[in-house]
Amino acid sequence: MRKLSCISILLLLLSPVILLNSCEKNEDYSHIIYKNYLTWEINSATNLLKNAVEGSKEGKYKQGSKQTYQDVVDYAKVVDENASSTQEKIDLTYATLLQANEEFFDQMVPFRSSFQELIDYAEVTLASTEEGDQEGNVNPGNKEILQDAIDDAKYTISRVDLTQRMLDQATTDLLDAILLFNSEINGMASIQVTNPGFEMPGYETTSFGEVDGWNVFGKAEDWAPLASISGHETAPEGEFVAKIGSYTQGIYQNIFELIQPNAQYTFTAEISLLSNDPDWEGKKYPAILLSRLIVFEQEVGDYNFITVISDSYDTLGIDSGGFMKLNHSVSIDAVSNVIGKKVAIDFVQRHTWNAEEPIWAESFVAIDDIRLYRQL
Repeated sequence: MRKLSCISILLLLLSPVILLNSCEKNEDYSHIIYKNYLTWEINSATNLLKNAVEGSKEGKYKQGSKQTYQDVVDYAKVVDENASSTQEKIDLTYATLLQANEEFFDQMVPFRSSFQELIDYAEVTLASTEEGDQEGNVNPGNKEILQDAIDDAKYTISRVDLTQRMLDQATTDLLDAILLFNSEINGMASIQVTNPGFEMPGYETTSFGEVDGWNVFGKAEDWAPLASISGHETAPEGEFVAKIGSYTQGIYQNIFELIQPNAQYTFTAEISLLSNDPDWEGKKYPAILLSRLIVFEQEVGDYNFITVISDSYDTLGIDSGGFMKLNHSVSIDAVSNVIGKKVAIDFVQRHTWNAEEPIWAESFVAIDDIRLYRQL
């Protein structure tokens, strides 16, 4: 048998001491008080109260609710700043503050109007879609499912004890039902465009306040002609068309459609170049029509804050002629920042968009039979 070396014997003798010392290094931290999470929640609550406003409008808080929440925050501050507060006291105060935050949130006047817009969209979608196996039809049974979801949403919005928390859940439920319904549509779904052929009010006018669904945008000089509704013998749909030109304002419509994820949108219209005069030197230029899918990021009609989803600059040629169909498409992915927002469509006609080299010539185009389609 080999003899143990001196080093081996020494290690064997010292191992209990090493083990004992390693155990002693596992210090007891029970005397340390942790309260950083309470401090953070106090600061968060203070900022929330600073910006919260009491009132009866949506997003405001019911009278007296701020003071109730403030009392809990003030008590939490006392506990947080007290050096003798125990860990148990801090944890209990933290839990109380979280509960007060939830109760304060439930005192906010819920955003009923936004939810009503979602209900309106669901009802328009339901009414404009037939069951069947043809292009644009929804598979049988799905209208009843969506109707049930709409009925549940209407019950929720009518509750006198409605809170934003309830409304958030109801919004998720109704959106899921709408997405399911749209996914069951065969091929391309036709999205409702109000007055797509400009047949209402049924007479010629330059006042778009009288034209159902449509509005004008952009600045019109005093000398400039106005966009109008005009009769047309060969209008693709009905008797009337929209008439816009190189100096007129553009026209737009805010659609009921809320932009869907993983969807392709196709925008079509029938267009005719009605006239195209030469400039002061006798030269003619091609007329160009800009058509777009956009989102109003603030107020509807505020063109200072828009997101352009899709646009098409279509050259209509130099000489007037019959109607031609124009179209352009855009695909929306699963994480687009425009999902859930209302889409709008608009048209502008010019010879150029280069402000540094303007073309001083007049032209007019007719627009008719405007369609918007969605395919999931």
